[in-house]
Amino acid sequence: MRHTKTKILIPLLVLLTITTLSLTARDMEFNGMLRDHIAYTFEDSEFAVHEQTLDLTLAGWGENTSIVVNPTIYMGDNQKLELGIREAYVDFYLEDADIRIGKQAIIWGEAEGAFITDLVSPRDMRSFILADFKEIRKGVPAIKVDYYKDAFTFEGIWVAKFIPTSMPDQSSMWAKQPGLPGANPAFLANAEFKLAMPEQTLHNSELFGKVSHFGSKANWALMGGYAFTDEPYISKVTPAASPAKTIIDQEHGRYIMGGGSLSTSVGPTVLRLEAAAYFNKPFTSMPSGPASAAVEKHHQVQSLAGLDWSMWGTQMSTQYILGFVHDHHDNLVDQGKLLKEVSHTFTFRVQKSFFADRLAAKLFTYVEADPLNALIRGSLAWTIEDGVVLEGGLDLFTGDSEGTFGSYKDNSLAWMALRWYF
Repeated sequence: MRHTKTKILIPLLVLLTITTLSLTARDMEFNGMLRDHIAYTFEDSEFAVHEQTLDLTLAGWGENTSIVVNPTIYMGDNQKLELGIREAYVDFYLEDADIRIGKQAIIWGEAEGAFITDLVSPRDMRSFILADFKEIRKGVPAIKVDYYKDAFTFEGIWVAKFIPTSMPDQSSMWAKQPGLPGANPAFLANAEFKLAMPEQTLHNSELFGKVSHFGSKANWALMGGYAFTDEPYISKVTPAASPAKTIIDQEHGRYIMGGGSLSTSVGPTVLRLEAAAYFNKPFTSMPSGPASAAVEKHHQVQSLAGLDWSMWGTQMSTQYILGFVHDHHDNLVDQGKLLKEVSHTFTFRVQKSFFADRLAAKLFTYVEADPLNALIRGSLAWTIEDGVVLEGGLDLFTGDSEGTFGSYKDNSLAWMALRWYF
């Protein structure tokens, strides 16, 4: 009973405090979104997800400053209440520059549903990539400076503390045990995974920089960074010496990235280009089997070409994403799968509104070419009244089980959500 009261009191106190501030402060604005979400999995024939999310935003303004606080409250079936702060920062406005200090989500690049130069903020992958795009990006403690000169913007970012990507709990339907391809299941059955996080020192902070140009015909940007890998990799395997367990060590490693993006209009069509090179990025290597796992560094390139256009009142988009690993060999592993020298991924989006924009239909599809597998996401959203939206959709995983999406084909689901914006 005491635990139940605590679960109820915490969000009420947060809500009361923010509401009071918004009512008493002179230049403050308070808004948010309440969502109830339920999902039914076809494989298990059960409601695997039923969760509520409260997303609040408090914004305030002064003469040369502003503040944003974005707390979130999440509650799922048989789970502890999760109270978090996605963003909390202060902006300072100078004559030719802006300075933002605090926890902030930073988005770079031109890609839709992909992460190429967009590497400053890590991801929340606890629901794979099915969460709202805003919710996938995590805030990081950073100082960001934007300096403006004519049509150019110069951006510098210092991330004081490394924040990794959030991975699913082992009890989650999205959990994937860090794997070693080709390993005997008995080899991993009793293994103990140990993750070494970077020490919280000045030396282990991250740095990023970008220069952007906004023109009448095209927008472009060049960027670079010195960062950690957001997802961990296996660095060492110590086989079991009976009766001890096999020890599998994981860590996050440093690398340098550089890239750029471009968007321009070609008649009624928007062309988007983006590319990034990751220099000396660490990967797991197994030169003579799973027990020999070690770390190798390779250069990697990710590039994207996308087109956006409208036809008969329908918005459409397609993207092609090419990946390449330099000095590749067949024993390289990334995220529990053998790493391919060249990878090809396509995305397609079709979106149209009906009934004076009260009904929105959307189809977004990822297709991975080798092996052939896909994620097909279709949805409908009906605006019941201003600020109240009823949604429903299907997330279908299909194709080869060795693929990024095909490995989740038992997780295909139907879902519904009711959102109330205020």
